[in-house]
Amino acid sequence: MKQLRRIFLVMVLGLTLTMLVAGCAGRLPSNSKSTSLIRKYFNKYAKKYPESTFGAKKVANVEILSTDEIHKHLVSVLAFVTMSSDVHKVRVSIEKGPFGWRYVDWENLSSAEDQPASPEQ
Repeated sequence: MKQLRRIFLVMVLGLTLTMLVAGCAGRLPSNSKSTSLIRKYFNKYAKKYPESTFGAKKVANVEILSTDEIHKHLVSVLAFVTMSSDVHKVRVSIEKGPFGWRYVDWENLSSAEDQPASPEQ
């Protein structure tokens, strides 16, 4: 009977420790996962919208600048996306779903910086 209690106690403690470790891990995606998600998304986007600035060009390189947690399971990634001839600065929101990280939305930051400032009156 004592042996059965010890086995049960070890199993409960082991399960509790595993749950604590798994619950705290993975708050932010790795740089390789973020790079992979961004590359896949923009390659699909180029096929779907060939007339856009991202259209008909494959992604040559993705450089992650920063990864910031908005709240639990939602992350903002700032990155440079290099196409065959263009470089775009983008902010991509990534969400952790039940089966891993997935794309939510994106914003092109390079187009806002390229426009000249309006003259003051």
